[in-house]
Amino acid sequence: MQKIIIIGAGIVGLSSAYYLSKKGHQVTVIDKGSIKDSCSFGNAGMIVPSHFIPLAAPGMISQGFRWMFNSSSPFYVKPSLSSGLPAWGIKFLRKANKKHVTESAEPLRNISLLSKKLYEGLYSNPALDFDLTKNGILAYYKTEAAAEEELHLALKAKELGLDIAILNSDECKALQPKLDLDVLGAAHYRCDAHLDPAKLMELLTLHLERQGVEILRNLEVTNIERSGKNISAIYTRRNKVERRPICIGSRSLVTFTSKNVKSEFIPDAGKRIFIYGG
Repeated sequence: MQKIIIIGAGIVGLSSAYYLSKKGHQVTVIDKGSIKDSCSFGNAGMIVPSHFIPLAAPGMISQGFRWMFNSSSPFYVKPSLSSGLPAWGIKFLRKANKKHVTESAEPLRNISLLSKKLYEGLYSNPALDFDLTKNGILAYYKTEAAAEEELHLALKAKELGLDIAILNSDECKALQPKLDLDVLGAAHYRCDAHLDPAKLMELLTLHLERQGVEILRNLEVTNIERSGKNISAIYTRRNKVERRPICIGSRSLVTFTSKNVKSEFIPDAGKRIFIYGG
């Protein structure tokens, strides 16, 4: 058994705590917030093996630059004086090519399929009923041009072994009889799933604390000390913690890029809208 510190109580941090705790380790999670809202609470809750096209793709350069500074876009990047942003942008430009898209498809598919399997494992725990739904996701199209684009993507998905069906307008309406649909058709990515992220976060936090995981809220990590390639200590506003294995959540990793820890992450926005039908 080891005493392990996890910095950041988003879904990455809490999931790490879940599996480490199951293996018998003594886990402490530190977060600078109250763990009541964050990107892990406010995202769309989609599990999408069908999303095997990387963001860095041909055609994304001009669109990406327009989106980057639009706070309501799916690709908004908050302006920063950090030197990491230009370096990230240069790497993005270099990767926006057909070769990168082709090479990325299988790894992205595999990550999402593994993610889906792990969420299914979490959902099998009676204490974690976070509305995991595995009836797929529909990608509607209204124009012939959009249909051609979606069908091309669907063909690639089938080549990757993903479960997908092409639906005409009547089949779409049969699946969603309560919606007034004005579409030509849709790609039904039956391999996909979705869940309630806020419910998952709330239940997972409660479950971890009941299992003995220590979660320290409103406690900011102010510095990280390194010894060679290893992290030797962390500093919080309360104390210094030395010589423990440390796991850093992805969003926290962005914060510590300037604190002796190299990272190629930049923060992104998470948004969701739930519409509950009768």
